[in-house]
Amino acid sequence: MPVASRPGRAQTYLASDDERRRLERDLHDGVQVELVSVIVGLQRAAEDRHTPPELAGTLFALATRADAALGSVREIANGVYPSALAAFGAGPALRAQARSASIDVSVVGRVPRSTDDAEVAAYFSCSEAIQNVAKHAGRAARATLRINYDRGVLAACIKDDGRGFDTARTEERAGLRNIRERIRTLGGTVELGSNPGRATVLTLSLPWPPRSP
Repeated sequence: MPVASRPGRAQTYLASDDERRRLERDLHDGVQVELVSVIVGLQRAAEDRHTPPELAGTLFALATRADAALGSVREIANGVYPSALAAFGAGPALRAQARSASIDVSVVGRVPRSTDDAEVAAYFSCSEAIQNVAKHAGRAARATLRINYDRGVLAACIKDDGRGFDTARTEERAGLRNIRERIRTLGGTVELGSNPGRATVLTLSLPWPPRSP
């Protein structure tokens, strides 16, 4: 039965990534375009010489609020499917993610571009691992993410200097389960090692086929 259920989970993960990309496109091509149009219209109306000064001030204020809303939509869209991932691949996108993390994260190594499915799996799995470090290792913790490509396989290792935990006595959390399912869906593996008072190391590997031109 477990073997038969795996394709269903794989289809779910791949479908969710397709939905993620579709939502990002809808936000970019729909909501953002409309907001830009509203902002431009408000600014033009405010700058019109026939507009009373008190109304012009109101229009400028509304344009400012609409611009703030546009910024929020862009942040959401980038969170749904980061623009750096689509444009540059997993390596640069993970470096951008590390810079915005709430803890000190270093990213070492480079990898070539791969298929959308592989890049999405690697990016969101490593991002989830970084978030797990921030949640459970303590705000003073530091982490290093090493990524390496060798003969068609991507290997990623996330190591932190936090307080660690007893893997035998700790129930596996949803974040780690998500990582395992996402990586296994593409035929990869995930390994976790930790002990109380020592570093936690999460290692994952997955097939990394070349990206089509």
